[in-house]
Amino acid sequence: MPSPREAMRERGWTVEHVPHEVIADYNACYRVVYERELVYPPAADVLGIPENEVWVSEKWAKYDRFILYHELREIEHRAAGHDKTAAHERAERDERSLWLDDPRWRVMNAEWDEGRAHLPFPNERDDLSRRTAAAAARAR
Repeated sequence: MPSPREAMRERGWTVEHVPHEVIADYNACYRVVYERELVYPPAADVLGIPENEVWVSEKWAKYDRFILYHELREIEHRAAGHDKTAAHERAERDERSLWLDDPRWRVMNAEWDEGRAHLPFPNERDDLSRRTAAAAARAR
């Protein structure tokens, strides 16, 4: 499987890192043609994203691998007929199945200001909170 960035490039999409202030309410967003269908969430209109672009906050560029994978899976789920909420939740499920044990993915989720705190870490004890996971990651 090619990297998410390579998969996007092969589809003719470009990845743009934009100032965090521009995309802070969303962190990442897209407007792309996928299998001859224009796929985008309402935020793409708010942000003015051009066709065949995926935008990621510069703040999260160091986690491109995970973020671009999420956006790619969300696009695929949207194209399969799921609404934006269901597609987003399915993309998160896909992330968990692939990276649940990846320390870097866990650190990204711990650093996220909001919106990802709900991602469960089922292999851990109930008393190990997201903040505890973040502190453990910082201590390494």
